[in-house]
Amino acid sequence: MKRVALFLVWLGMMVGHSAFASEPPPLEKSDAQRIMEAMDWTDVTVLAIRQGVDAHGATAPIYATVVGLGTFQGRHHSICQTVYYDKDLDWYFLDIHDQSARLWNKNGCQDIKPWGLW
Repeated sequence: MKRVALFLVWLGMMVGHSAFASEPPPLEKSDAQRIMEAMDWTDVTVLAIRQGVDAHGATAPIYATVVGLGTFQGRHHSICQTVYYDKDLDWYFLDIHDQSARLWNKNGCQDIKPWGLW
């Protein structure tokens, strides 16, 4: 009886965990290419997506590292760029400064300037 109760508790935890803690969708290579192109990269070739790992080796489901080749400001470079996941933003890259931020995702680039700084 005790084993059955423990099994039911374990099963409830597993079902409850999967219902509330969903993983982000995988970053598709085509979306990664669109994000990089929004960041002014050209001739982008996405070789791999390191899902769940940032460029420094840290792991979390909200990380994806784009590995590839491309041209930036007229020069050929390798690409190793971490992007992040947010439910509202989808996969994105964010560059934050003291009074503004710039966000890139598969839909393009967005400048964010709060506090009436436009």
